[in-house]
Amino acid sequence: MEEITYLIANYNNGKYITDCLNSLHQQSSPNWRAIIVDDQSTDNSIQIINSQLTEKIKFLKNEQNIGYTPTLIRLIEQATTDIVGILDPDDALYPEATELVLQAYCEYPEAGFVYTNQDYYNEELTAKIGSYLSSAIPSGRTSLMHGVGAMRTFRRSAYAKSTGLDPSILYAEDRDLVYKMEEVTPFVFVDLALYKYRYVPNSQSHNPQKRRLGDKNHRRAYRNALARRQITGRRKIGHLLWLYSHQLLRGQFPGRLKGIVSCCLPYIDRIAFCLAAS
Repeated sequence: MEEITYLIANYNNGKYITDCLNSLHQQSSPNWRAIIVDDQSTDNSIQIINSQLTEKIKFLKNEQNIGYTPTLIRLIEQATTDIVGILDPDDALYPEATELVLQAYCEYPEAGFVYTNQDYYNEELTAKIGSYLSSAIPSGRTSLMHGVGAMRTFRRSAYAKSTGLDPSILYAEDRDLVYKMEEVTPFVFVDLALYKYRYVPNSQSHNPQKRRLGDKNHRRAYRNALARRQITGRRKIGHLLWLYSHQLLRGQFPGRLKGIVSCCLPYIDRIAFCLAAS
């Protein structure tokens, strides 16, 4: 069976990365390796990582702070296996993650992208507080109108056929990657929670300023995908209606306005799907 390389871009996650690395060592399958690139951390990350290294883990350091996406691009380039998976240093994997993801690639050799469900955990990673339940993308739809979970794995050979990650798409690089990969390879969904997402109150995803920038860049990545796929006219309107309504629901709005959007969303979705399919 093939191996998978987990790509870990670290910056000041010394507090959490031990849990991440321990989850790798606890994998039921031995067919994994990992590469960590540290982006000039100013905490104790270097010492923590050095104390956790084994022959399965390669550790590199950026000569200067270059940011998350350029670091991720370097990780993809450094991997020697075809299959890779993105693992954030403050998150962790369930023990069977490697085994089941590699099994999916074995069963569906045409697939270049495999994703799974995820569970949300508290900051200490000791208590489950929720789940993200995705599903296989329905026939006739695409990832432009369907969520893809946090555990994202892909073949580097498929990634090479895409235009690659764009460093200017700050805080929305995950969606940019999904859209670009869908354009070059089939997706496979594993209907199990294999990824532990740690809820960190002050993290990037909960910073209002970064979240606004992420939403803005998500819209740019989305419009770029529409252009690449030559989606225009009524179909484009349907897609943009879906995107903006879902971003409104996620936004920081007063409870009453958010409630109105939430109540109307099923009807908005129907209209958006009809337009997108026209």
